[in-house]
Amino acid sequence: MTDTSRRPSNFRPGRSSTTFIGCLIVGVGLILRAAAIGGELWLDEIWSLLKVSPLSSPIEIVTALKHDNNHILNSLWMWLWGPTHTSAVYRAPSLIFSALLLWLLLVRTPAQLEGKVPTLWLALVAGSYPLTLYGTEARGYSLALLCTGMAFFSLCRLTEHPFDRRSIWAFAVAAMIGCVSHAIFILFLAPATAWLVWRLCRQPLLGNSRAILWYGIVPPVLVACGLTLTFYRDMEIGGAPLLPYLEVAASTVSIAFGGQTLSSINPDVTGWSIVLALAVILACVAELIAWVRTGSSLASLVALIMVTPWIAVSIFQPHFILPRYFIIQIFFAYLLVARFLDRLIRQGRFGFLIATLLLGTYIVTNTTHTISLATLGRSHFVEIFAGIVSHERDEQIGIGGDQDFQNSIRLSYARLLAPETARLVYVPLYRSAILPPRYIIRETIESYEDFPADVELRPGVTYRRVKQYRAPPLNGSHVTVYEIVK
Repeated sequence: MTDTSRRPSNFRPGRSSTTFIGCLIVGVGLILRAAAIGGELWLDEIWSLLKVSPLSSPIEIVTALKHDNNHILNSLWMWLWGPTHTSAVYRAPSLIFSALLLWLLLVRTPAQLEGKVPTLWLALVAGSYPLTLYGTEARGYSLALLCTGMAFFSLCRLTEHPFDRRSIWAFAVAAMIGCVSHAIFILFLAPATAWLVWRLCRQPLLGNSRAILWYGIVPPVLVACGLTLTFYRDMEIGGAPLLPYLEVAASTVSIAFGGQTLSSINPDVTGWSIVLALAVILACVAELIAWVRTGSSLASLVALIMVTPWIAVSIFQPHFILPRYFIIQIFFAYLLVARFLDRLIRQGRFGFLIATLLLGTYIVTNTTHTISLATLGRSHFVEIFAGIVSHERDEQIGIGGDQDFQNSIRLSYARLLAPETARLVYVPLYRSAILPPRYIIRETIESYEDFPADVELRPGVTYRRVKQYRAPPLNGSHVTVYEIVK
């Protein structure tokens, strides 16, 4: 006879199979992320690296380098290694933080997330192309997301045990680290702090209970305010393509659930992407409303997190916004969709089939994007510059391009890794140059735009295409290299 007296009180049939499935999902997520850390650094990574390299001490990362490409802890890592290592060295911390986030989702199952929601949430996060893309960059996004997960699970614990010291301190530590990982963490900290204060006001005064809660609120808020006054307030913004807010929002939601970014050239892709984005938004809103109506305080926290970017954009009206700014909201959108899929599964066999189809489509489309990232790479400019030099014997080789400022950064980095590229002389404003460069580099962020095989700069000056490089979604530009026809 089997002795069951020693089984833990929380033993549930099927728990081991759920754990096995979770471990399998984590393994697949790690494989996808590991495949994405190779290839050259892309522009923003290079920009960060070149800005921190000349600094004489790590203190200057905060005091002297007030730029939006300076993600403090990531910059410290880059500064310690110097500018000439492989991209995998700079991206290694991001890969580790991404792995820890998946592990966190596997081992921490808040009581408020019932049924198959935790496993579905893990599957959506593990397979997510945007979280793989930004979670493997040599920047601060993956750590900010990990801190978000840690802080959120601490708050989940507080809904069960309002005065648990460990949860309070865990939230405070995760929030303080998040503040110095990336500025987007404020899009979680602000609603989380408001939610904590709201709960503080509703709790009865029990001994030092309010003081315990303030241990979680005050330290991260002080860190955030200190960074704002000394670092973020005078920060230089690097710039980005100017696109309408709603277009960026639709592209962000679409790509996060396996679609495409909106295209000015391909109306069919734009139409389907908008339909997908609207369907996802409606599902998330409906699920959030249903969750809030249950009286769950955790639902009100997620609702605050989801609306915070819209409030911030409405108040501050930034010059531009980018999809990467909203990865925290993408993370929680996956939680809402996980609840939606779990609800479908509980509707019977037909609901199970629909949920399986939706999840399978999501996994296939997102994995396709990730494969594109792994095979296409984030950038090829060092390869381009080194390749041009290897085919030319002249002491100086003229080269121009559509993006003069960006190309100057790329060429500076290429000279560190491949000193022979010093023979390249960059010609700004190549279209009006008296002596046209031998090579030009055309770029576009439009996925469906193709440059012609030949480009006539002016009468008697024609360029012929020698190579093309496609870019994965949301990252970099499609590049075409031309050589002058002699």
